[in-house]
Amino acid sequence: MSKKLSIPSVDLSSTEEILINMQPPRDLFSGLALREGFAPDNILFFRRTHTSDFRPEGISNNFHHRFELVIVLKKEGPARIGNHTHILHPGEATLIFPNQFHHYMDVKEGELLWLFITFELGKRDPIRDLQDRPRILDKATLESVQRVISLKSSMENRDGEHILELSHELSRILRRMTELPVIPEERRNIHSTDDARGVILGRINSIVRENLHRQITIADLAEEMGYSVSYLRGIFRDRLGVSLGKYIRESRLSRAAQLLQTEEMSVTGVAEATGFGSLFAFSRAFKNAYGVSPKAYSKFIHQKG
Repeated sequence: MSKKLSIPSVDLSSTEEILINMQPPRDLFSGLALREGFAPDNILFFRRTHTSDFRPEGISNNFHHRFELVIVLKKEGPARIGNHTHILHPGEATLIFPNQFHHYMDVKEGELLWLFITFELGKRDPIRDLQDRPRILDKATLESVQRVISLKSSMENRDGEHILELSHELSRILRRMTELPVIPEERRNIHSTDDARGVILGRINSIVRENLHRQITIADLAEEMGYSVSYLRGIFRDRLGVSLGKYIRESRLSRAAQLLQTEEMSVTGVAEATGFGSLFAFSRAFKNAYGVSPKAYSKFIHQKG
């Protein structure tokens, strides 16, 4: 004798009214899209366990078009973001926005554990208050960080089974951070007025960012700042581990990558907007930096969107 199916007793009157008044879709192909919401995408994880790990291999480590969430788990240290330095302690985090210059070269020697999560995000309004305002994480947020790490670990051999769950958990962390206390004022927005080299680096960064539309040279920088070319080169390499010329070039390429994400500009237009004399020169430089041609990069970004 078969069992009779038992349907739970639930009041569906309000739901029924919503369904009756629901408008049909515009077509059968355009539905609700994750990219229109607050969903981190193309998520990358990496960690730093020693100060030597902060020596960058390329300027893309210091200036890129992705969000970068920095979570300090062991050993305090300074994070230089734009023209300010924030002293971060274990249990604190900061969010670096796209195209913010940053480095961690002044962390004292020794072992540490810092987690970095970089991602792309279409909608940034809900977290705009996090820019240049590091937060003190509470227990619930740290537990969410643990869940994100566990999800990432579980995905290593499961072909992305938990990607939506991971994206959702990361979005929860970011939203919760907006409600958490900012680190104390004495550890935030520290100007490098006592460090002449820090001031010079900040000035270099400002000038380069103001001139991403043209092919500015080290000689141009030296003339505007009143220093010799060799002096600026030496300071930049000493503090950041990369050449100043490479920083200038890859800063323009980072801007180009950002422009290629829009559908309003052609590859030729992007090349002109970032100061490259020819499409050939732009394509060659972009492929050397990112591993793909600007046309292929643009196609991939728009297909994904």
